[in-house]
Amino acid sequence: MKKLAVFLMAMLIAVGTIPTASAEASLSIGSINYDTSVVKDESITVTSTVTAASVSGTLTVDVTLTDNSDQFTIPSPTQQVQFTSDGTKSVTWTITAESTGTSSSPFTISASGDDGSSTAKTASSAITVKDRPVLTVDSSTDVSSVSAGDDVILSYVVSNSASTGAADATNVKVDLTLPGGWSLSSGTDPVTLGTIAPAASSSGSWTITADSPSSTNSFTLTVTSTVPGGSVTTSSSVTGPSSSTDTTSSSSSSSGGGGGGGASGEEYENIAFKDVKKVYVQKDVKTEYDFPEAENPIKGVSFMPQVNAGYTDVTIEVLHDKSSFANTEPEGKIYRQMNIWVGKTGWANSDTISESEISFAVEKSWLNENGIDTANVRLMRYTSQWDELDTEVTDEDEEYVYFTASTPGFSPFAIVVQEEAVSTEAETENVVESDATEESTMESEEAEDETAEESSGLPGFEAMTLVSMLGMAFLLRRTKE
Repeated sequence: MKKLAVFLMAMLIAVGTIPTASAEASLSIGSINYDTSVVKDESITVTSTVTAASVSGTLTVDVTLTDNSDQFTIPSPTQQVQFTSDGTKSVTWTITAESTGTSSSPFTISASGDDGSSTAKTASSAITVKDRPVLTVDSSTDVSSVSAGDDVILSYVVSNSASTGAADATNVKVDLTLPGGWSLSSGTDPVTLGTIAPAASSSGSWTITADSPSSTNSFTLTVTSTVPGGSVTTSSSVTGPSSSTDTTSSSSSSSGGGGGGGASGEEYENIAFKDVKKVYVQKDVKTEYDFPEAENPIKGVSFMPQVNAGYTDVTIEVLHDKSSFANTEPEGKIYRQMNIWVGKTGWANSDTISESEISFAVEKSWLNENGIDTANVRLMRYTSQWDELDTEVTDEDEEYVYFTASTPGFSPFAIVVQEEAVSTEAETENVVESDATEESTMESEEAEDETAEESSGLPGFEAMTLVSMLGMAFLLRRTKE
């Protein structure tokens, strides 16, 4: 009888008539990882793992991060992971520090499965939340007023004014913005200062040149960082010549540096327009400078750097007359003369750059007024003499024809039309006029001949001649009789 009861019980269990209690899975928490030094108001991540063993069916586990230090904000403390078999799942939280202090056991991670399984683990690495760094910047100049061509030393001090125990300022950079008419002669821009500890500072200076200063000149310094983030600025000013009428103007980018370039030495009164651009020069990366200003016939300068030079100036000086660096005028009809300088004096040479090109524009109205074919326009370069550069037409629009010329270097230049081309055009006009005069003369002579022929063929002329001859014969005969 007992055997029958046991058999029946086994059959009922097999077909599921009598429920049986399922076994709970085994849960465990892995190591808890996070940055142990945090800055107030900054975010960090907390990572860990949950491992489940002896999983039956689908197991859903709630994983919760608890802040034991009361120093952090946790937007979503509970996450869910699911297991259909034994395995390990990763969990991550992004949290923000809201108050300073140190905690030896800052976090607890707990896991709870829907099968009743559970576990928990408390972090054992102490965490410290530091106060934020505070950046300040001051700047000064070594002079209060300048004239054209003067140099100014612009100094700066960047400080982390937070109290001891606060966080470092990280990835600190200083960027210099110059007004028009100024260029950077020494120093790099922007300057990377790196890390500045609390109550510490970092300082430096630039040398800047007053190429064509205004009556008021302001230099702006902008300091940025990863922490505390944002930016702080300061400025210093110097006065320029009170009689300055700004007859020259300049364009300058907000960052300058390595290649630099000071006043060229050109006569101030001979400069009709000045343009300065800064571009970062990197070895084997083609460097291009664009000059869109209408007053500047030079529209672009490009070259292939052979060295790393950082931020480097290209200066265009559009001139009223012959360059101060040229002993003679270029031959031909002159459209514009200018100086083009790249970097500091002597920097641009065959060891530092190659494949140099200059793009320029000529007004169509000037070409038409002077009867000039675009094929005769050339860019000339002066070294010890004027040399013609390979020049070709590249484009045109309603107002300008655009050209590009290859150059072995940078110095005084002139856009000209060779005298031969101008003379040939003038001679062509004279030939046309001469041909027209000759044709007119020939027509007049032909008209006279026709008039003579017409006169000799008047009606009755031949008859009158015959009558006269007969009369003379009759008189001779009577005389003989």
